[in-house]
This record gives sequence, structure tokens and C-alpha cells, in this order.
Amino acid sequence: MFLNMKIFSCVSGIPQRYFFMRTGHHKVLRLIAVFLMGLTALITGKQVAAEINVPAPQNETDPLVTLNNAFRGEYSRAKTEALSKIGPLMIVEGTKIVLVRNGERSESEIQPPIYQALKAVAHIPFAVFLMFDQPDLGELTEERIVELRDYRKLIVDARSSLTDRGFSDSQLQRQQKIIDDSLTFLDAAIENRQVQKTALDDFARQMAPVLLENVDEAARVELDALHSHVTEWRDQMTPDEWKALHVVVMVAHMPRDEELTVQYFQRLLDEPIEGHRIICAEGLWEEPRALDLLATHLIDGSAGVAFFGEFMRMHRDLLADAARAYIQNVLLKSKPKQ
Repeated sequence: MFLNMKIFSCVSGIPQRYFFMRTGHHKVLRLIAVFLMGLTALITGKQVAAEINVPAPQNETDPLVTLNNAFRGEYSRAKTEALSKIGPLMIVEGTKIVLVRNGERSESEIQPPIYQALKAVAHIPFAVFLMFDQPDLGELTEERIVELRDYRKLIVDARSSLTDRGFSDSQLQRQQKIIDDSLTFLDAAIENRQVQKTALDDFARQMAPVLLENVDEAARVELDALHSHVTEWRDQMTPDEWKALHVVVMVAHMPRDEELTVQYFQRLLDEPIEGHRIICAEGLWEEPRALDLLATHLIDGSAGVAFFGEFMRMHRDLLADAARAYIQNVLLKSKPKQ
């Protein structure tokens, strides 16, 4: 759901599309930032790509070290060569999509203002939930009460601007309900100076249906914009160019599974899995790093076909099959049931 939702604000350089639930509260944002930076730190390479990025051992007198350093250099050269020969490329970067074709670059927004408005309102109850979702939450301190009142003022200020956001009548009524229900819960917490876990969970469940209506509409808005731009660019390409198209999607960890734009391109390009013409650049928010990953996919795919008859073989740990057999049959062999 939207909570994983794509997190669409900007925390630690993460594009805005990946914070559909922004809290607006500075302490919560710091918590989320630390969490996301931790996730990013856990992202590590595997197989050949990992070896390329590991500093070379200092023992330059070892002929095997010298030989392997030469491999690293050749691998890097091959990636540069692969990128220089790639056909049209589309890159999903946060709120925009980029086309690189024949040395020229075009950019288009895929998240119109109505999308941003639906997102911002949907973040309100999530922010309220995060403020109280603590296992050891006791009576609220005076400092905390002041912070809650400050956030309440932000909600009220935002509510006064809803009529200028281009909402339909039904959409406007829904946004007002989301805000009113969130304010009711927040006011009760301030008055009582505490929140029971059961009450917090009830609030979240009651808000879910209206939040999902925002989610549905936001998904359609983004997909309509994406499809419009992609269709315009496709009409400019030859059939051979379209067949050679690659797509790189910069994506956060949590929404990677079934990410909206990945679903779209899988259907459009008839690609059942990510990794061949569609590449998920997870946690890589700078374009050069995302393109380096694309080059790795191209080189490893070609090697996978040549050595093992399978393009995707090097897209998983090359040691995986051997490890599975050794772990299951030798190292952690299951004992026969009595």
C-alpha cells in the first residue's frame, strides 16, 4: 500500500517520488532518513561487479594479483564500450522521465500537480500515525505537545489551500475528510496527553480506504502522464530503435517489488522480468551510477549467454548453485526424521 507507498519527499538525496507519506515533523524525518541511509548502506554488489569495485590488493609482486588487476581494467573498458554503443535509453528519475537518443536528451514530468496534491494530503494521517507509533509511549511531554500543535497548524494551513488544487468535488470532499479525521485524532491526543495503541491502530485502519482512493487516483495520473510521453517518443523512433530500447528505473528498496513504472515498461516491452531491457537501479540516485549498473547488466548478460547459455545467469550470485548444493547436502544436511 501507499505506506511503503512510495516514499516521495527528498531524504538523503532520494527522489521525491519515493515519499508518498511525508510526515512534516522534523524528528520523524530524521528517523526515516537514518533508516533509509541504513538501507542504502546495506546495498552491496555481488559477483563480478563487486569485484570490480573492491580496491586491488597491495601485493603487486603476486602475478595472480597483477593478472586479476588486468581483468578489472578490461571489465571497466568493456562497460564503457557497451554504453557507447547502446541504443535509445529511457531513465525514470524521480518525478521525471528522460530520453537519451542520438546524443540528445529530452526530459518530461510524469507527476503533475494533482498527483503532488493527492500525495501531500495522504501523508497527513501517516505522519500522525508515526508521531505515536512507539512501543514505550507514555504521557506526552509539554515539549511534545508544542510540537504536535505546530504540526496541527501546518495541517490547518494546508486545508485552506485545497480549493486551489484542481480537485474535483468528490476528490475535494475526500481530502477534507482525511484532514478532518486526522485533526480529530490529533486533537484528542493533545487533550488527553496520551494515545493508546489500540486507538492508534483503529485510526490507521479507518483511514486506509480513503487513503487507497488517493493512491488509485495518483497511480492513474502518473501512468497517464508516463504513457503520453513514452508514446510521443516511440512515434519518433524506428522499429529497430524501439527493439533496442533499454529502460533504467531509479528506485528505492521498499517499493521495488511491483514498482509502478517497472510494471508499465514490462507490459509495454513484453519483458516478463527485470534485468534484461529494464534495469532497476536500486538506491542509485545519481545518473552516472545508474548507467554504470546498466553497463554491468549488458556485459554480464552477454557473458551469461556465452558461458552458460542464459542471459540472466550472472544476474544472480555465480556461486549460488554450488552454495545451495553444499549447504543442503554437506554443511547443513538435514537429519532423517525418526
